[in-house]
Formats: sequence, structure tokens, C-alpha cells
Amino acid sequence: MGGKALALLGEYEHTLDEKGRLTLPSRLRPYFEGGIVITKGVDKCLFAFPPEEWAAFKARVKASADLSARGRQLARMFFSMAFEATLDRQGRVLIPAKLARYAGLSRDVTITGVDDRLEIWDTGEWNRYMEGADETFAEIVEEFAGRELES
Repeated sequence: MGGKALALLGEYEHTLDEKGRLTLPSRLRPYFEGGIVITKGVDKCLFAFPPEEWAAFKARVKASADLSARGRQLARMFFSMAFEATLDRQGRVLIPAKLARYAGLSRDVTITGVDDRLEIWDTGEWNRYMEGADETFAEIVEEFAGRELES
């Protein structure tokens, strides 16, 4: 992105086409000009990274992955499900069927920016998640208030 700090932000409602392709919002496409890596996320969503952010994420996982059985399991879950792709001319990317099943993706999906990555959610699942998160938002803010957030 030409030296700009990466910040993938916002919430976008889109649909998967009949071939399982997702069109990324036009304002986010420049972040993925070098490609996109999609993998299993947490909370029943998919993570989608630009290549440079995937490299950073991968390094963080690998830094501790080989030191414990749970770390190795985590690495296997992220890396075995990872899918590298490029956007087509219309800004679409194919969501592999195995990943779509994991996240319960049907036709309606919500794409959320989470700073260094996108999350791809089934819209119904996202709405349920946000209802629960909204109820505890104030508690979460208080829990993290005053803490130094580490990078």
C-alpha cells in the first residue's frame, strides 16, 4: 500500500456467488494486490491476510508452535487450512469449500476489518456474535482499561 500503515477496518455485507467466490469491497482491494491468504479463524469465521501480514502472523504462530503439543496443534490448524490466492479482475476470490463449511458460509457473508486482517463471517453468525458482544462491550472495555496492550 505504498508505505501507508496497514489498517483493515469496517464492516461490509456481501454475497458468495454460485461458484463460491467472494467479491472484496473495492476500498479494501488495494491491500490485496499482492495476493491473499485465507485460513481457518476462530469463533467460526475465516481469517484473510495480505501477504505481508500473513508472514507476520505466521512468524508469531511459529515462534512458539514447536514448543508444546497445543502449539503444534494450533500451527497445524492454521497452516493446513491456509489457501493462497490472487483476486481476479473483478476483485473476487474463491473460498475453498472446506473453509466455507467450517465457517458455515452460505450466500450472505459479512466481511470485517480487524486491523491486520479481514474476517469473513456468515452474516447470521456475525449478527449473533455481535449481539452477545454488544451485551458485554462495557465489561470488556473496563477489563482492558489501564492495561498496556502489547503488540
